Amino acid sequence: MRLATRLSTLLLLVVTLALGAFAQRGTPVAAQDDEALTFVFVTHDLGAGIFAPVRRGMEDACALIEATCEFIGPQTYDVAEQVALLEATVARGVDGIATSRPEPGAYDGVIQAAQDAGIKVVTFNTDDPAADEAVPAPFVGQNFTNYGVVWAEEIMRALPDGGQIGVTNCCAGHFALEERIRSMKETLEAEGEGKYEVLDTIITGADEAEIFAAIEAFYSANPDVRMITGSDYYSNIIAQFIKNNGLEGTLLAGGSDLAPAQVDGLREGYVAFGLGQNPYLQGFYPVMMMYQEIEYGIRPIDIDTGTDVVTPENVEEYNPEFR
Repeated sequence: MRLATRLSTLLLLVVTLALGAFAQRGTPVAAQDDEALTFVFVTHDLGAGIFAPVRRGMEDACALIEATCEFIGPQTYDVAEQVALLEATVARGVDGIATSRPEPGAYDGVIQAAQDAGIKVVTFNTDDPAADEAVPAPFVGQNFTNYGVVWAEEIMRALPDGGQIGVTNCCAGHFALEERIRSMKETLEAEGEGKYEVLDTIITGADEAEIFAAIEAFYSANPDVRMITGSDYYSNIIAQFIKNNGLEGTLLAGGSDLAPAQVDGLREGYVAFGLGQNPYLQGFYPVMMMYQEIEYGIRPIDIDTGTDVVTPENVEEYNPEFR
């Protein structure tokens, strides 16, 4: 509750600053400068539903300051294609770039090139600390280590007697997902009293049919597993698997983000928890920070968008369109 209050207050302050600028200057940015600022978001997996509210946040912020904004990326997880899109965006000479940075080292060259060209750069959703040491950029997204702690706590709450647990990961090498899993396992080992056995991670890929097949194969090979929980947006496929196979009451799901199937499972009780990351803010804040740096010289900062815990008890309080 305190985190939500702080984020709401910060959002209000950002909006107030932007509106105050309009009132003081009398004309919007686009009208005064004869050309709107251009900001481009480049994500690593455009097809993942988690980025729909990110895009909505970007669009709302861009409308507020009358900037021209784009949201692009490979249709499925593809670092090489994302980097190529970033390189093309740098060559266009845009005013600002917001990008996810999920794999160590892969983005250093292109982000440095953008900064050298005077383009403002903010990272969102995923950032690797090692990469940030090499080429610093402000980050708007959750703390993945803290996420893993909360994840483990929710597993222990859902399964107080312990048992075998399966874990899915769409994208091996993706820093955020790897760190979430590492932190979750560490917390279960430290606090789980030896009651929890985390089986080998299921590397599923990002194709939904392949994810479903991987979960099905895992469950066939491990019929005593009590929960399958996901590190990424595709956790909702676990919920679909349970529903399609009539496993409600036998197998629990739980995991990242709030896709429609995840929300349905929360409402019906076979999904024990969903862990949100406030994706709308991951689109809104980068726009406002780049705008403020260009217009007022206000240096961007890191913003932790937190970890929301959504359960069957509180799911109706949440609007999944923005989560």
